[in-house]
Amino acid sequence: MRTSVGVALLAVVSACGSSTAAPAPGLTAGEAFQRTCQQVRAGIDEFNRHDYAATVARFERAKVPATVYAEVSPEPEADALLDAVEYYANLAPADYPEAARSSEHFARNKAITLNQCATGEPIDETPPTPT
Repeated sequence: MRTSVGVALLAVVSACGSSTAAPAPGLTAGEAFQRTCQQVRAGIDEFNRHDYAATVARFERAKVPATVYAEVSPEPEADALLDAVEYYANLAPADYPEAARSSEHFARNKAITLNQCATGEPIDETPPTPT
């Protein structure tokens, strides 16, 4: 019985480990933030060049580090950044121009990505020192 349970568990672990979207182990929140924002800034540059397919590709690449950032950071801003990255990665390239003009979701996510990634500085995760 133990052998069959071990084999079944190994199969489940192997299947989970084969995902190409699995978060990179060992990244700190700061490293994951930096990698996310590197792709976000590149995606914004592509958007400004009106290359919406490249914009989507950059946000697609930002998903893994954004996921890691949301998992290892206790800050709600990390979850907001992941949501914004996923929104832009899942938006069809042909829909970008209209969404940029009229979508409240686009505007909200634009504010999140610009506010968090414009400086390239992660949210300070250290608790304040009592005085």
